[in-house]
Amino acid sequence: MTTKRWDFRDEDLRRYSVEIEHAVLTGDRRITVNGREVFHGGKFFDTGGEHAFDLEGHSARLRIGSTGFAYNYTLVVDGLTIPPEGATIPRPARNAPAAVVPATEPDRVTAEQPVVAALARGPDPAALAHAELLKRVENGGRWFYWIAGLSAVNFVFFVVGSNNGFALGTLIDWLLQGAVEELAGPSFGWIAHVLVIGLFAFLGVRATAGTQWAFIVGGVLYALDGVLFLFVGGWIGIAVHAFALFAIVGATISLRRLHGTPATTLQRA
Repeated sequence: MTTKRWDFRDEDLRRYSVEIEHAVLTGDRRITVNGREVFHGGKFFDTGGEHAFDLEGHSARLRIGSTGFAYNYTLVVDGLTIPPEGATIPRPARNAPAAVVPATEPDRVTAEQPVVAALARGPDPAALAHAELLKRVENGGRWFYWIAGLSAVNFVFFVVGSNNGFALGTLIDWLLQGAVEELAGPSFGWIAHVLVIGLFAFLGVRATAGTQWAFIVGGVLYALDGVLFLFVGGWIGIAVHAFALFAIVGATISLRRLHGTPATTLQRA
């Protein structure tokens, strides 16, 4: 659980305390203002996001970003970024009737020019590159689902007495099974399989969500699992592991490039 807090005041000396509690493994977030809860929720697949809320007349936004290894939190109130050491913000603006002036024809033409130019250029290259990298990351993360799923199938085959199995599955759970049976007895060997299957499924969730450490941890574990095939002479397993690792490493590289690639080349005025 990560906790971040900002203490600041406005020109009328009213004090504010904004706090976020972020369960980084489950994605659950809880935001409070002066002890009053203004948001509670989140999704397991989230790695970042932005939450808007009212701060006694001020417009506030709390942004959560991810570098792949760690999260960063930014509080923006009325367009001003609040530093960790606190600040004094202007008093909230009073509501006043705004005069609506219709845009003249030249103004409309000027405003439409960037849109027309963008349509004339066709699809935005930066947006296409961003979407392609995102697709590679998601596809690479799904390999951990396949590893977990086929490892579970292999264990079921073993339980029913079959000698068949999928080479994409893991061997490390069988090694751990021997250790668990030595420590706790043969009836507890299944725990090793559940732990390994659950671990790779969890890594799949985090990897498809764009978490870099999940790719690194999962890739290292699966590479070590491939080394076990060297000792048992499972050349098909070695080849399949190498193919999966190639996709996982490629997705990791795409994720690093994704963090440095703008979502679009269109600029706001």
